[in-house]
Amino acid sequence: MATSTQKDYLDCHQHICGRKISTNDALGELPITKWTVGLVRKYRDTRGESSESRANKELAYIKRVFSWAYEYEKVKSNPTVGVKKLSIKPRQHYAEDRDYEFMLKIAQESNYWYLWPAMEIAYLCRMRLSEVLDLTDANELPEGLLIKRRKGSRDNITEWNPRLRTAWDFAVATRNRILSDRKQPHPIRAEDRHIIISERTGDKIVVDSLKTAMGRITVASKLAAEERGINWVPFTFHDLKRKGVSDTTGNKLDASGHRTASIMNVYDVKLKTVKPSNE
Repeated sequence: MATSTQKDYLDCHQHICGRKISTNDALGELPITKWTVGLVRKYRDTRGESSESRANKELAYIKRVFSWAYEYEKVKSNPTVGVKKLSIKPRQHYAEDRDYEFMLKIAQESNYWYLWPAMEIAYLCRMRLSEVLDLTDANELPEGLLIKRRKGSRDNITEWNPRLRTAWDFAVATRNRILSDRKQPHPIRAEDRHIIISERTGDKIVVDSLKTAMGRITVASKLAAEERGINWVPFTFHDLKRKGVSDTTGNKLDASGHRTASIMNVYDVKLKTVKPSNE
């Protein structure tokens, strides 16, 4: 599995095992033969009070562990059977232009050189964070940027426009400068030359590092907005894909790379302007 998936499973494991139960013991100390459907359901519900998404991820981890244990006869029954994930309403936030542009300017003035081009590329190309960090020289084509999508979405090419060209060229030039300053050679293969790299190590930026930078710039934006008396509404990095899809004119399904129209209800969230009846 991908390193990020392994880390996520390890986080699930540590949180589950460290959870206190009624006897004040850690859940990880309870023999697996003592696990019941009720215990799993109670864990899901209690965890959901603080984070529904994490509750579902940790439930999925528990299910995976017990499915393996049941298959290999470590347990006589699977206590996760029938325990369903919590129903979570998809996030519907649309980042307004003024909010996006305000934070983009704060990012441009920060020490996180990579954040603003990553934001622009994610918005303009309707990309996930991990997809942006995957970008290499091999993605640059004469007609546009080749977007290699994850989670089963279709790859596509986003045509160049001045904003996308500026963000891309800035990222490439900064990457080249970092490697030159470090006297670090460029990888020979274009697909190994990542665009978003660390000044400290010269390696590809990892998801957690960019999330940390995004969090700090969010705090900085909030403080700057308060100082200036501006009503600024924060947004997440993934909201940039949602904004990109919502702002797209034409065929949104092709542009986003999604395979079904139903998923557009999650990403196409901008209010539509329509004409009155009989007009």
